[in-house]
Amino acid sequence: MPTFRITPASRLVLTLTLILSAGTPLFAQDSAPVLMSRTAGGSTWADLKEMEQAVKAGNPKAEAAFGEMLLRGEGIPKDEARGVALIEKAARAGNSAAAFRIGMLLSDGESGVTQNQPRSIEYFRAAAAGGEAEAFFNIGAAYASGKGVKRSYAEALAWLILARERGAGGDTEARLRAQIKSRPAWIATGESRAKAIVAELKDKKVADLLPPPAPLTAKR
Repeated sequence: MPTFRITPASRLVLTLTLILSAGTPLFAQDSAPVLMSRTAGGSTWADLKEMEQAVKAGNPKAEAAFGEMLLRGEGIPKDEARGVALIEKAARAGNSAAAFRIGMLLSDGESGVTQNQPRSIEYFRAAAAGGEAEAFFNIGAAYASGKGVKRSYAEALAWLILARERGAGGDTEARLRAQIKSRPAWIATGESRAKAIVAELKDKKVADLLPPPAPLTAKR
């Protein structure tokens, strides 16, 4: 029997512009982070029917992947409300990629989801507990720009260190270090904080760090 592969959109590396223009003071308004979403979950099923059966059976990966298809209208009628609900259900079941995806939807206010920056950070933190490298990066980006949290360059550095160790963020950590090199105490705090974050996340599961359930979309 031929294999029908459900292929999510290509994963995009999240980027954050932290370089200040020449002569700009450290505390000037920074550019907002550019957070680019990627899809959640994904796997291979024999056909769409088999995938839908997996969704009905409560398979988190199937829920996340099918939810993404519904959001985009890929091969099936678009249904954002159901798509968001399925991805959220997968996140609640412990799917870290689904938690990350909900975090992105909350951050960007897309697909009918009400924008909520502080809540997005909670989803990113849960996704980080599940090992999502980009979640570490997004939290670092948020602290660097003050998006959803109070700006803290030391906290930003801590999360960016962990993102870099997991293969995300490129040279963003190095750029931030260069930006705050005149503040060695911040750098020392960030390096110490990175170790503390690892300890905080140890033995934590995705569901342990998700915020209490609440409506993600506005009533229509």
